[in-house]
Amino acid sequence: MAHPQIAAFARLAEGNAKATRKIEGQKTLLGRTMHAIHYDAIHDEIVVPQPFAQAILTFRGDTDGEVAPLRIIAGLRTGLVNPDKLTIDPVNNEILVPQGDSVLVFSREAQGNVEPIRVLQGPDTQLGASELAVDPVHNLLIVAGRGETEGEGSALRIFNRTAEGNVKPRTVISGPKTGLNRTSRINVYPPRGVVFVSVPGPGTGPGERSSSDASFVGVWNYLQDQGDVPPRWKIGGPQGMLRQPRGVTYDAKNKTVIVSDKHLNAVMTYYFPEIF
Repeated sequence: MAHPQIAAFARLAEGNAKATRKIEGQKTLLGRTMHAIHYDAIHDEIVVPQPFAQAILTFRGDTDGEVAPLRIIAGLRTGLVNPDKLTIDPVNNEILVPQGDSVLVFSREAQGNVEPIRVLQGPDTQLGASELAVDPVHNLLIVAGRGETEGEGSALRIFNRTAEGNVKPRTVISGPKTGLNRTSRINVYPPRGVVFVSVPGPGTGPGERSSSDASFVGVWNYLQDQGDVPPRWKIGGPQGMLRQPRGVTYDAKNKTVIVSDKHLNAVMTYYFPEIF
């Protein structure tokens, strides 16, 4: 069984490196299945979902050891059901959580059994939300989820950041040329208007054989791209080493893309200056 923890490593760590600190222990309320973690650099906070407790946990950025969360969002009024993913918008002080056919938005400072401040939901949204990211510069929300038709794979849907209720996406990126058979995690770099999407590819579910050819991280420009278009940049294939990419983030200062891979049980850093 996995050991519930959040481990921090030096930026230049390589190989079998030791963590510089860990958040772990019963007081943390962390569970063994956490599929999202976001760092708020503005407020120096770490935010994670806890599906077993139907909760969102926020820790101080410098937390080390067995320390209780700074804030907890949980309860019937929240509408949270096994929250597995989330993102934060530290500029506008919001936490956004995908919940199947809806997106729930909470105040960043929300505590306890509170209702969302708004909900994106309805047939026109076309949501089957699995992952999302916010661009506070262009006031956009990018949502990854199921394709427009049965068996189509996945799609990226772009909404206004404050979209609420039953509204259509502004644009959609989807189709065979995209290679979006499945999506795992997404992240955005607002200054360039690009979205990073980790694609595990077909045949990478439980008990299935991994495929290095179909697994990749694709990068699109959501300000310009729409419809069935291939990624502008792609990390993957035999040279990219990816088998089951999960988390994806970036270090703009050092022009690198950072990817975690479930199959390899590793975190890999790629130098990719042309993206930045």
